[in-house]
Amino acid sequence: MSKNTGPIIDLSMNSDSHDTKGSQKTFDYSGVRINRILAYIVDVVVIFFIGIAASTVAAILGIVTLGMLSPLLAMLLAAIPLAYHTMTIGSSWNATLGMRLFNLEVSLADGRSLDYFTAFIHSALFYFTMAITSALILLVSLFNSEGKLLHDYLTHSSVHNKPS
Repeated sequence: MSKNTGPIIDLSMNSDSHDTKGSQKTFDYSGVRINRILAYIVDVVVIFFIGIAASTVAAILGIVTLGMLSPLLAMLLAAIPLAYHTMTIGSSWNATLGMRLFNLEVSLADGRSLDYFTAFIHSALFYFTMAITSALILLVSLFNSEGKLLHDYLTHSSVHNKPS
């Protein structure tokens, strides 16, 4: 039998809600807010260039197929940011390229790496909450010492400085 480590999605805003046996790790959160912002700016630039390359390929495929693939290609282009964050955060890096540049990583509260499913949920929640609140959800970060956002709480994860 596997040990129950708590749900992947945690609706409590208490970061130590599953810390019943001292399994919570302590991480270094110094400068995380500003580094997270700067990392996201880098990631937006990376996603922009990936989008340009993918748009070029999609345009060529759209022409070749006389527009038959255009709706599918449009959906695939819209999924690029979600795929980028899922694939990089769920990888062995535990961070996007921007996060790596600023020495940040994402992990669960007990120190484990995010798997691809949890990374997908983490990324999807980020984009969903950003879309429905016009980025006002980012203010959640100002009300906790760890700089966590709502999607961090919901997936029981944190963005912190990478241990040296």
